[in-house]
Amino acid sequence: MKEPVINELLLNFPIKVRDDIGSISSNAGVLKAEQCVRICQQLSLDLDNLMTQLLPIAASFSNPTISDYRVGAVARGVAKDSSGMPNLYLGANFEFSGQALCYSVHAEQSALSNAWLNGEPRLEAIAVTAPPCGHCRQFLYEMTGDRTFPIILPSVSADKTAKPVDLSDLLPSAFGPLDLGSDRLLMEASFGSNGLSLLDNNDELINGALQAADLSYAPYTSNFAGCAIKLSDGKIFTGRYAENAAHNPSLSPFSSAFSSMMLGSGSVDNIEIVRVVLVENPTKSSQKNVCQDQLLACRQAVELEYVTASMKYQ
Repeated sequence: MKEPVINELLLNFPIKVRDDIGSISSNAGVLKAEQCVRICQQLSLDLDNLMTQLLPIAASFSNPTISDYRVGAVARGVAKDSSGMPNLYLGANFEFSGQALCYSVHAEQSALSNAWLNGEPRLEAIAVTAPPCGHCRQFLYEMTGDRTFPIILPSVSADKTAKPVDLSDLLPSAFGPLDLGSDRLLMEASFGSNGLSLLDNNDELINGALQAADLSYAPYTSNFAGCAIKLSDGKIFTGRYAENAAHNPSLSPFSSAFSSMMLGSGSVDNIEIVRVVLVENPTKSSQKNVCQDQLLACRQAVELEYVTASMKYQ
């Protein structure tokens, strides 16, 4: 974990909230609703401003091995607890040394993937350290469609109040799922399982990748894919493919799992990967080569295990 960095950043917060905020590093980038309630009450903050204050914590997870440019994002889920408060999900940018920049995981993608893997059906808003790039605006539009979606940016005004701007103002005349004849949106749980199956399998890691693939999002190619990473300490991190109508902002299943691993385990230099499994339903498109390249960039002595799944209803 990046404990020294986070502990240093905690000094910017009053002692009474440091335990709650410090727990983010041990909870894989998640701040629970009950913790949000306590922090907002103790600091007399609204949720938008709490999200912007957490951005330096989110950026501390970043691993910009090529650009040296750190980005943090804090996403707000739509699910609420009994107090009416949602969970917050942190994300950061991750780059793969020696690989093309197009393989990078953007902070907004990381935060959305974090929320999605934790069961959120959609995001309500997201805070980012800087205005989202065009890549991320397109990626977020895959989830929002024509719905309003606040992007919260740190304020430069004297009152330091967070300033939301709607995604539609940042991405006018947007191109998205409806333009390709799809009625699905990224993260929507209502569509359920993709109907993938494997015969006679009892391998925990393969099953983890299969479950991720079964909940992945690929409305344009049906290339449903999931990845599972196992570390030497026994921890397992899974990731799901998130396809995009504009193609290039798609998030590979390895990227999703890698982001989860980085939020849950810190620097890639301090971990040992012992197995990586990709399960997919290959069509005209496949995730295999991308996942192999990204794994190679991690400089770990492990080869990608590749498994194809079939769809129950074809």
